[in-house]
Amino acid sequence: MDTTPCYIRTPLGRDELQQPKLGLRPRCRQLLFVLDGTLSVAQVAKSMPGISDLEGTLQDMLKLGLICASSEASAQASLSADFKESSHDDLADKLDHAMHRSTNSGNRFEDAKRHAVDMMTALFGAKSSHIDKLAQASTQGELLAEVAKCKKILGAVASSSKAQHFEQSVLAALK
Repeated sequence: MDTTPCYIRTPLGRDELQQPKLGLRPRCRQLLFVLDGTLSVAQVAKSMPGISDLEGTLQDMLKLGLICASSEASAQASLSADFKESSHDDLADKLDHAMHRSTNSGNRFEDAKRHAVDMMTALFGAKSSHIDKLAQASTQGELLAEVAKCKKILGAVASSSKAQHFEQSVLAALK
C-alpha cells in the first residue's frame, strides 16, 4: 500500500462512530476516528503503533465503505448510499438470522459454503470479493482457506469472538 494517501471517513464511517453497528474493535474505532483526511498512512502508522497490520485494516475499512481516499470523498457518497441500501438497520438481528438459518440439502460442503456466504453477506452486504470467493470455492480446502481469510477480517473489524464463532459454525456445518 502506498504510504502517501490520506484517508477520510465516509458518511457510513461517521455513522459508525456515532452509532456503532459493526462491533469494531476499540483500536479500529480509534483508527476510524483519526482518519480525517489530513494524515498520511505513514503518519497514522507512527501515531498508532499498536495497530498490527495497519495496511490490511485500512483495506478492510475501504471494502466496508467506512473510509475512502480523501481525493475520492465526493465520489464515495454514492458508494456509501449503495452500502447503506444493502445493509439492515439491525445488523445483530441479521447476523443472528444468518447464524441460525440451516440448510440441509444433503450435501454438507454446499450447506457449509452457503452458511459462510450468508454470514458474510449479513455482515458486509452482497458487494464483497470475499463473498464471491467463498461462493466459488469448489473444494473443502478452498472453502477453508477463504473461511480463514474471512475470519481474519472479522477479527480485525468486528471481534475475535465473532470471528471464532463464524469459523466454528462453518466447520460444524461440514461435519
